[in-house]
Amino acid sequence: MELEFPAEARLPAHEIVGERAGPTAPVCLCLPAMGLAARYYRPFAEALAQALAGTVAVADLRGQGESDARVRRGARFGYREIVEQDLPALLDALAGRFRHRPLFVIGHSLGGQLATLSAVHRQDRLVGLVLVAAGTAHYRVWPHANRLRAWLALSGIRAVATLLPWYPGSVLGFGGDQPRRLMRDWSYNAFTGKYRCAGSRIDYEARLVALRLAVLAVTIRDDPVAPPGAVSELLAKVPQTEQKRLEVDGVSSDEPWRRHFSWARRPDAVLDPVVQWIQARVRAREQTTGARAAA
Repeated sequence: MELEFPAEARLPAHEIVGERAGPTAPVCLCLPAMGLAARYYRPFAEALAQALAGTVAVADLRGQGESDARVRRGARFGYREIVEQDLPALLDALAGRFRHRPLFVIGHSLGGQLATLSAVHRQDRLVGLVLVAAGTAHYRVWPHANRLRAWLALSGIRAVATLLPWYPGSVLGFGGDQPRRLMRDWSYNAFTGKYRCAGSRIDYEARLVALRLAVLAVTIRDDPVAPPGAVSELLAKVPQTEQKRLEVDGVSSDEPWRRHFSWARRPDAVLDPVVQWIQARVRAREQTTGARAAA
């Protein structure tokens, strides 16, 4: 099943698993990493929906997967359109379709960063936010031994994204094809550690400080893409959230770089702690609702 969106919203729900779950079952929106299609997360979505007896929507970020906003066809956008238009519209559509059910967002890598930024617009709709292998792209919070290499790689990516009509990630093997403005937003975070959505009047750094939400951060052991320092920097931006952080092995038979992604295809290590945390948040919500009703 697919949801219907306003005409200006460009983020389609690729697929919904467990649509016929019970009236109080949790609903989870899963957002992918940069360059990955939503269908990559199908094994995780199916396992999560079954374990929760709930509903999981897997969605493509603008310009990825089934999205029709293709940079090779002239699409131009950045973080602002995703954070201020696409994700709020999607959350509104999910909340309208599955009324009164607890709603969570699960974001992987860049999907986790964008989910955090967008939460400032719809935190009233959310029960919790799950970040899987998600931290800032800031090279200065990487391990000391890797910082120079990271700086060189980031400088090369920024140069390519500046010189060419779009960033050809599908050719370079990182991030998928992306428009210049999105890569400028990404590069700004990578070099400064701060978030800025070009073209937006919103001070996201200030809005993040005021965010009040339950957050689970799941890191993958030895993940070179989202090292512990990057995760810590992202969590430090939301100091008023109720945070829980844990580390899992991921697919331990894979090389470290691949582990950043392969958990979504073989999700056992990530699935159990995510399910337990979501179930605990649902129970806490039910207790709070019951206490208010009795008062």
